[in-house]
Amino acid sequence: MCVMWVAGCMSTDRTPKDAVEVESVAFSKGNVPKYVNPIIVQIPDADLEPPKVEITDASVDVPNGNQVTIQKTAMVSTAPDGTTMTQNAPQQIDAQLPTNQRWPVDSLVGQVNGKPLYASEFLKTREDRIITIAASPDRVKARDQVVQMISEAFDQYVNNLLVISEAEALIPADAQEGVLAWLKDLQEKEIANRGGSRADAQRSIEEEFPGTTIEEFMNRQKNQALAGDLLRRRIQPRTIVSWRDVERLYDANSATYNPLPTIRIGRIAVLKTDQAQVDKVKAEFAAGKSFSQVATDLGMSDGGFWREIIVPAGGIDAVGDLVDEIKAKIKALALDKVDGPFESKTQWIWMTLISAQQEPPRSIFNTALQLQLRRQIENQRYGVEQQRYFAGLRTRWVASDLESMKFRLISVALNRYFRQQ
Repeated sequence: MCVMWVAGCMSTDRTPKDAVEVESVAFSKGNVPKYVNPIIVQIPDADLEPPKVEITDASVDVPNGNQVTIQKTAMVSTAPDGTTMTQNAPQQIDAQLPTNQRWPVDSLVGQVNGKPLYASEFLKTREDRIITIAASPDRVKARDQVVQMISEAFDQYVNNLLVISEAEALIPADAQEGVLAWLKDLQEKEIANRGGSRADAQRSIEEEFPGTTIEEFMNRQKNQALAGDLLRRRIQPRTIVSWRDVERLYDANSATYNPLPTIRIGRIAVLKTDQAQVDKVKAEFAAGKSFSQVATDLGMSDGGFWREIIVPAGGIDAVGDLVDEIKAKIKALALDKVDGPFESKTQWIWMTLISAQQEPPRSIFNTALQLQLRRQIENQRYGVEQQRYFAGLRTRWVASDLESMKFRLISVALNRYFRQQ
């Protein structure tokens, strides 16, 4: 590149006779000749040409079985010093969608009441937990846990969204101003509790819920209040518990509230043919040793414990797997007292009553037990009525196939977090 310079007046339609060519590299590098006081009057057209665009195409396979054409665009220009500069432009995809071919768009898995659900947004808050589960060496169990977690989280997400939509739809027009006033008052109280200023409140919310603004936090509070009020009005009236309900539950679990007595029996048996061992046991008991001490000396585990017997309503006589002779011996046993020896066909036997336990029965008229039974029935009915109510909401509000959406979420999660392990 070169420029023309002249010491006098400049002309735009002709080149002065005293013009001198000067290499442009001298100006670009700051090496202007001392004898030159240039005025640029002409630049070669080649130096003003725009960069050349070079486009190359390449076909690339994509996971859904189709091919797309990737266009690589490069901008090529010449610098004043003669060097070539190349700048790559962002790649463009030129693809024709085949008929009836589905294409994923930004992980969109579906819509609930017109609100789009994106897999990336849904999985973001659960990412750490999924990654931890996916790192488990038991791949089958880990996969099942991820599937169950996403299924439960999706069902909860849909239910929450439907309840909030239903609650908002039920607010009459003349009550909208009251709701706004309530939200304003709620926000002022929240700010006061979190430092007194909006900046302090935002900082406090960020520490507790990273990435959440005051408006988002207050919207969450509003949704919780509306949903809770709606569920109370729609479900709780259906969870009324009668006295007959309490009686039925008590009778069904009577054994739990009126436990039978339990006894633990100790038994030492020595073969008649082992006279030395028989003499040793007799001598130790005569010396005043306890049953457990003698059993330990004989190498018996657990202090000679033999069996635990839950005594039925008919007493020891109602225990079906004991012979009458043993039943009679057990009925005569006293706590920590040794009975024996008595002789069987092949053994000498010593027995004792290690412990006897009888928990006090709990009557249906026990106030604490009544409240416990009532709460148990209420919780069971609340769960049933809640699921029934959610099913009704899905019928009225949802037009999308929720099972397909859930399957797509699970597929994205397994491909994103599982296969990369």
